[in-house]
Amino acid sequence: MKQKITIAGFILFLISGTLLFSGCKSNLTDSGTTVKDQYLVSYSMVRSMTAAEVTNLFSPAQSIYPDVADILPAVKTGAKVFSVTYNTSLGTKKLVASGLVCIPDGGGTYPILSFQNGTNTVNANAPSLSANSYTNQLITGFAATGFVTVLPDYLGFGSSTEVFHPYLILDATVNPILDLFRAVKEMTAKTDLKFGISKDLYIMGYSQGGLSTLQLDKTIETSYSTEFNLKGVGCGAGPYNLSQLTQIVTSAATFLQPYYIAYIMKGFKSVTAIANPYSDIFNEPYASRIDGLFNGINSGAAINNQLTTNVTDLFTTEFRTTFATNAKFKGLSDALAANSVPAWRIKTPLILTHGLVDTDVSPLMSQQLYADLIKLDPALPVTYVPMPGFDHGGASAPSLIKFVKQFLIIRGN
Repeated sequence: MKQKITIAGFILFLISGTLLFSGCKSNLTDSGTTVKDQYLVSYSMVRSMTAAEVTNLFSPAQSIYPDVADILPAVKTGAKVFSVTYNTSLGTKKLVASGLVCIPDGGGTYPILSFQNGTNTVNANAPSLSANSYTNQLITGFAATGFVTVLPDYLGFGSSTEVFHPYLILDATVNPILDLFRAVKEMTAKTDLKFGISKDLYIMGYSQGGLSTLQLDKTIETSYSTEFNLKGVGCGAGPYNLSQLTQIVTSAATFLQPYYIAYIMKGFKSVTAIANPYSDIFNEPYASRIDGLFNGINSGAAINNQLTTNVTDLFTTEFRTTFATNAKFKGLSDALAANSVPAWRIKTPLILTHGLVDTDVSPLMSQQLYADLIKLDPALPVTYVPMPGFDHGGASAPSLIKFVKQFLIIRGN
């Protein structure tokens, strides 16, 4: 579930922009009265890019990923990248969350394209704090093809570090992202920005972001379809069924990313979704270490180094062998199921991608979801793209390129 985009030969542009801070607490109506923004708190420009710079960023990748050639002709403008803060909540707690919003230059009305990132444990890697990173340059560059591109910081990152990141928790993921879209709508009233958004929405994500995107897809289709006109969805290598994922991991001899499971348990405990102490799930000395490992500084690799890849050593025998049936773990089993996304009669075109040699998140995740969707109705608008030879990190970049290529087709470019 970690995110790693590796595109050999890319020219990296660390583009600096003029810092512009606007306190966006209110705007004027036609009658001259002040209306306070409900969601938007602030926005500041962190960098800009020209159309030529975006083209130069993507062009070298054509030899590796031929789909890039179908995206380049859509690059029409430059873009400006803003760090945005906005009001949201976690349960009953009011929070100010954050993210990046990239707006095409030159005015106009555009659909939103939202990217949900993969697993991250480092505060400094939140999108709003790393706009010049290679990955975020790549993602925000898609704005030059005519999207208002949005990169949410998940709760627990950026401006909301007073709470622990509620890793893989459905409501705590989806609701803040929807509130960011609403904040972007309020940004359109700011006279210095000169842009508009349509109701059309495209969403994509990889790894943790794949699950987040699928959670967002189902929530919008079932509860917010009048507010957002969802047009296209791309999900790469997501842990869509957390119960299945746990079964796969606990049945194996080794698992190379033990911090994923520790992160799930700490995230669930942070919102009281489970009551089990860590010692019910993890053997010592690992159970006592978990809380201290997720400190916002340690990377996933650093956390792994304090755990073990030996499944028998990591997990208690009781958890490994009975977590799905033992009443002791019923709360955990219920939480895993509640934050998974079972198949439904999806309405929006969906692309699923997965590297077939992915050992971090098993390809069975995507294969089973696709099979379940087709079993409901073979005519559902879902496409599964298996990627032979690609591991978890290697499949990320080509997945995102495929998603955007398809979104441009849907949009009519």
